[in-house]
Amino acid sequence: MQNQQEHLSKDFKSAIVISPPIELSIQIQQFRKQYDKAFVRWMPHINLIFPFVKINDFNSVYELLRKELADFPAFKLVFKEVSFFQHGNNYVVWLKPETPEDPTIINRLQAKLESLLPGFNELSNKSPAGFQPHLTLGQFNGKKEAEQKIASIQADLQPIEFEVSEIFMINRNGDVPFSIENTIRLSRKF
Repeated sequence: MQNQQEHLSKDFKSAIVISPPIELSIQIQQFRKQYDKAFVRWMPHINLIFPFVKINDFNSVYELLRKELADFPAFKLVFKEVSFFQHGNNYVVWLKPETPEDPTIINRLQAKLESLLPGFNELSNKSPAGFQPHLTLGQFNGKKEAEQKIASIQADLQPIEFEVSEIFMINRNGDVPFSIENTIRLSRKF
């Protein structure tokens, strides 16, 4: 199966993501609706693999990932801090995911996915710092504007905490929003 994964085609209309539960996404969506140009296309998310495989390869890849991640532990994730980075001419404002019980677990999960999907390493090669987990809130034209928005958002942000017990394989067809195609469950703590 591993050899078969080496011949998969990439598709920018699919991804593997962490997404907060809908009931905890209300304030995130309020910020994104104002500031994120991808608000309609993407649900609130942290990309783990993007681009991902074409939809016709989802079933075979799902089976591999389901088996290989069955023992990967679920973890607590907290959003309470806003930050930014420069992306081209824009500044991206984002929520910083914190995992207090294991600060490296998101990076380890992403590295595990990359090891199972040879060549799907765009997110870890995007910057010299490697993979930078984040949940985008919006894009701004200058550093000053980004810093002002961070201060405003940070003042209004109520901490968001949830258990990441599953990750999602998502896809979109044409210009419609992404939707969840498969759910990969992580190992529960109990």
